[in-house]
Amino acid sequence: MRFVLTCEEMDGFILIDKSYLPELNDNLLYAMDLLLDRYGKSELIFDFPDEQWDIARLREIRPIQEFCNQGKMIIWLLDGMKKECEFEQSYEMIDSLKWLSVPTGKLLAVTASELIQCLSYPNLEMEKIFDLTLERGWYAIWNEGIDKIMYCKKPAPNSIFSNIEEI
Repeated sequence: MRFVLTCEEMDGFILIDKSYLPELNDNLLYAMDLLLDRYGKSELIFDFPDEQWDIARLREIRPIQEFCNQGKMIIWLLDGMKKECEFEQSYEMIDSLKWLSVPTGKLLAVTASELIQCLSYPNLEMEKIFDLTLERGWYAIWNEGIDKIMYCKKPAPNSIFSNIEEI
């Protein structure tokens, strides 16, 4: 499947099973905001007076890192872009560092800024990049930058994985 990805500055591309959306509470959304601000360019830096941004940020993003690294969400950190991308199924894939749990089979692709805004203000309608119905289960995710993302249904992983990537 081809799609056009348009991200703002300090944004990201997210894959998540819709069943995990209710778990993204205010604390996790705040941690995601901090995650997106890699260089301390937003007003969030004022929440940590007299602290170095990189140290405060690393400490404060742990909840969203843990959420992602349980296989509940994958985030690619991006900085202002518009490009055509691919999301394709693969039937053979070596082990990946990214794994996604899809318990309902209802996969959502959305920008991080849109997800944060719509979960913070539930009356807004979310502008999704795409919805995809998949077989329930675990998926290994592999990517070449953000241009090409491959997914392969595999048994639940026994390895450590990292579901946040800076592009």
